[in-house]
Amino acid sequence: MSPNSLDNPFHHTETNKGTSSELTRRLLSSADAQALTEALGEENQSPKIEPQQDLPPTSDISMSGEEKKEVEKESYWTREQYIEWAQEFGKNEQWMNETFEFQKDGTTVVWGSLNLRNTEIKQLPIGLMEVKGSLNISRNPSINLNGYPKKVGGSFLCRSNNIFSPQGMPKEVGGGIYLESNKISSLYGLPDKVTGKLILYTNELKNLDGISKEISGNLELSGNNQLTSLEALRGVKIGGNLWLCDIPATTIPEGIQIEGDIYIREYQTTLSIDVKRKGYQVKIF
Repeated sequence: MSPNSLDNPFHHTETNKGTSSELTRRLLSSADAQALTEALGEENQSPKIEPQQDLPPTSDISMSGEEKKEVEKESYWTREQYIEWAQEFGKNEQWMNETFEFQKDGTTVVWGSLNLRNTEIKQLPIGLMEVKGSLNISRNPSINLNGYPKKVGGSFLCRSNNIFSPQGMPKEVGGGIYLESNKISSLYGLPDKVTGKLILYTNELKNLDGISKEISGNLELSGNNQLTSLEALRGVKIGGNLWLCDIPATTIPEGIQIEGDIYIREYQTTLSIDVKRKGYQVKIF
């Protein structure tokens, strides 16, 4: 019996194993094989590897500022904290009870005026929402405007402190705003409308960016010895006088809607000429 007598007669030999292009080269002449290969588009093709697509960027799940505020709501002061705060400047529990009215939600209201001048307080109570009368926190050099109260029915007096901007002052003030003799270099934080005077003299202003758009009383900017630009006053409504004494600015913008006069010193000749040229009423002294 021959060695191959048990081979499967129906099994084809594997002499023609290979790709179609390899078989073509074996069975045809080189010229014919080349022509057929080009027609079939198989010449020198390597397996195509699809590039891995980039995964989508991970979503930013960090919380916005407003969301953080919702999650981390500030705790209002307790009655005990009000008493401790009052005792720091010589007041007692009776004064606290007579001054602050606690609401059901833990906030407080002062029904009259609140005078904390020269008490060395560092902040106002967290949760004090409204002072119905005026609020005076002048001459407290370490005070931090912390956003309370939210509303003052009368005037807001914050004179001779060391604040650098009005950020954190009450959002609503029913009377004048007195911020003179501080270290204010930015006006961002002022309300858009001031019902009464806006007093800003003797600060460290270089420009007036952020100033209120409507002031029903006087606007006093005298004594800001770094104030070189008045451009932000363009379009501002001033119901009273504008005081510009002892400032280095030499020009004033057109378009200030002022009902009163502009006050400047006699030596401010360049500014005086520009003020007159633009049609404003000037008082020189």
